[in-house]
Amino acid sequence: MIKFLDILTNVISESKRYKLQPEEYTRLLELSNRLWALRSKNYPTRKMVDQMDFQTADGAQGQIKLYLDSNYKNYAELDVEPEGSVDPMDFTMVLNPSQFNSKKTLFNTLYHEIMHATDPNFSTKYSEDYWSDYDPESTESYWGHPIEFRAVTNEFLESLVREFTLRNNRIQKFENKRVLLKSLDNILDYFSKHEPLSKTSLELLKRMNDETLPKSKIGKVLSNIPTDYPGTAELLPASEPYFLKYINTVKKYNPKMWPRFLTMLYKTAEEIRDIINK
Repeated sequence: MIKFLDILTNVISESKRYKLQPEEYTRLLELSNRLWALRSKNYPTRKMVDQMDFQTADGAQGQIKLYLDSNYKNYAELDVEPEGSVDPMDFTMVLNPSQFNSKKTLFNTLYHEIMHATDPNFSTKYSEDYWSDYDPESTESYWGHPIEFRAVTNEFLESLVREFTLRNNRIQKFENKRVLLKSLDNILDYFSKHEPLSKTSLELLKRMNDETLPKSKIGKVLSNIPTDYPGTAELLPASEPYFLKYINTVKKYNPKMWPRFLTMLYKTAEEIRDIINK
């Protein structure tokens, strides 16, 4: 009964981030670790390496078959087999292991694609009008569509929670929790009030996707420095983090949906505060 209510809540409420069921999340972590371990292997032809069971947001059973292909042109892509199927049991995901340059990026990519798979709008019970203006070949149509809004915003918020949780778990001095809370408030002010980001917040946003790591020697050094180490952010470049460009693209092409993201963000911030204040 509790699980059904959780599913119903996720379907009804579009102003909160979508969460996988605990067993699904655990399975996703396992898949991320397994695929990362396979990154150095060559797959000259597409090969199925695993699969994942899940439930769509409205409770339908689904499954994704995962394939690796070293010659695939993209990092990863979700599809269905047979072509045109609307059965959530027919999802496939192809990934190119040669492009796995960060374990966080791999996890984020898997999470993004699973957000698509759990979207009930991939079912025929929903109007085809929903899909009528979705065109992957058009920048405006693609990034401005509700389908990508759901996947991008949930990927961003999940990554934000994971990064704050990681840093909170590394804290050895209680007073450093205030640093995390201050950074969280700063990120909220950036999105809602256009306040500038602090260097600490910029560094946190960069590490959500492990940007520049491990491409350089300084990146390898920084990856092993505790998050509360003084001056760490001073060593990092001030360029705009990838995740900011990513989320702001959604804002640019669908400004009408931006208030919904802000509501999701503030609700997620309360979740993060609970984690830090435990």
